[in-house]
Amino acid sequence: MTVRVLSALLLLFLALMSFNQCAQPPAPGTGSAEMDKLAPPFVLANLNGEEISLDQYRGKIVMLDFWATWCGPCRMTMPVLENLQKEYRDGLTLLAINIQEPPELVLPYVRKENIKSMVLLDQRGGVTTAYGANSIPMSVLIDRQGIIRHIQVGYGANMEAQLRAEINKLL
Repeated sequence: MTVRVLSALLLLFLALMSFNQCAQPPAPGTGSAEMDKLAPPFVLANLNGEEISLDQYRGKIVMLDFWATWCGPCRMTMPVLENLQKEYRDGLTLLAINIQEPPELVLPYVRKENIKSMVLLDQRGGVTTAYGANSIPMSVLIDRQGIIRHIQVGYGANMEAQLRAEINKLL
């Protein structure tokens, strides 16, 4: 093989590796959401400036979606999660947690993409750190008792089926 072909294959490989998730450098003291453990509590502002607490959804199944406007895989994940929220309208609440972007950037994006989910702003990154969301998109499924039951990082072709199966286990 020629150097040109090898270079092209290497670039293709690197592009495919980055296609399913966007990474951020880990913050010092990064936390980590753990399966079968209580979800870290939080209070974040929504796009209207209202404070929303994870605790107010106790008794409901909650899906947290950590995302950013600049993340390509996040753009592919959001419609999948919104479809699941529609499908499980009475049983699932989707909280889309934007990571450290200003509202003046997030709001136009949400309007343009017609995102219907509750969008929360983690402007300081504290919730992102508490959940260890160093690669996005990252989805965290929390049961009615506030226990983390599933964590999915990145986007994949079978993501919707996997999440549907995990949600069905909790219904």
